[in-house]
Amino acid sequence: MSGGVPKASVIVPCWNVEEWVEDAISSVLRGTFKDFEIVAVDDGSTDGTGAVLDRLAISDARVRVIHQRNRGLSGARNSGLDAAQGEYIFFLDGDDTFAPNFLELGVEEMEQTGADCCIFPMRITDLGTHESRLEPLRADYHFDTSKAIRDFFLSRYIGYSMDHVRRWYAGTPLFDNRELGSVCRCVYRRALMEKHNLRFDERIVLYEDAPFNCEYLLLSQKTTCRSEPVYNYVLHVGGLIANRNRLVRVFRNKVTLLRWRQDINRRAGGTLGGAYAASCVFALLEMFALLRNVPIGWLEGRRIVREYAADSEVRAAVREFPLSWRKPVLALAVLALRVFGAGFIYDVCWTLFAPFRRRM
Repeated sequence: MSGGVPKASVIVPCWNVEEWVEDAISSVLRGTFKDFEIVAVDDGSTDGTGAVLDRLAISDARVRVIHQRNRGLSGARNSGLDAAQGEYIFFLDGDDTFAPNFLELGVEEMEQTGADCCIFPMRITDLGTHESRLEPLRADYHFDTSKAIRDFFLSRYIGYSMDHVRRWYAGTPLFDNRELGSVCRCVYRRALMEKHNLRFDERIVLYEDAPFNCEYLLLSQKTTCRSEPVYNYVLHVGGLIANRNRLVRVFRNKVTLLRWRQDINRRAGGTLGGAYAASCVFALLEMFALLRNVPIGWLEGRRIVREYAADSEVRAAVREFPLSWRKPVLALAVLALRVFGAGFIYDVCWTLFAPFRRRM
């Protein structure tokens, strides 16, 4: 560290990752770049995570530990951001690892280009199948105007447009237009975050990364990228209870994400609405698809679906959604929404699925 202030801060949110967190922290400590601090946040863990972090902090002064009540992933990252001192911000989840040269390459690219953000490819390992794959970048992200960033970078995080759907009908895979939202594959400038008081939205309980990236890119003037896959993401296998609880969170999170998209669109002068219009339709259809398995009560489920479906932006998206008989199931579903409305479809689905539902 030069003058006691590190060049980079690595924020590590940790919740019940006792089995993996030492490998995660060690992957940074063993790296080729040395001018950094690690801010590890024990987010109310109930296993030995906190003790492992305290031991690592004793053995290396570059590791600082924050213990707090459980606030979720966004809350843990926000605590790390509040405590961070480095010029550049990196994120590392407590069960993943950095490649040895991640910090070195990230700082080097940011210093040489003067960019506000740098994005890398990443590797994903599935513990269920024991397979590893490369998650490449979908495009070249060397942009030096806010408009280009908004049109060609931010838009890949915020959702699907109607043009994405039309290209999908023509044979382009739908996800080819999207970028995996992980903040852990990016480098950020702390000064930009502090200038605009940018933090993770703790109301969003799933898919927190993409909204944060959109907020950050909306403020950015220049972006860059590298070709090296320097972040190692581990995909864990969840149990039955964990998966059922996740379904509930997915279901409830739909309205929160809709409101967040509408808010950032307003702040962008109404220029982003088209970038996520098709996602409004996909989200509504996904909510119907979840009805059979999500353990949520009738009144609460009905309230959430009706709130989403009654939104004027969602209703407009359903009317404008392009149809193609190459996707007959999707076309019939959208036609049903247009003709009968979401409330009627919800009542029919509930009646059909009620005998099969498992209740908590």
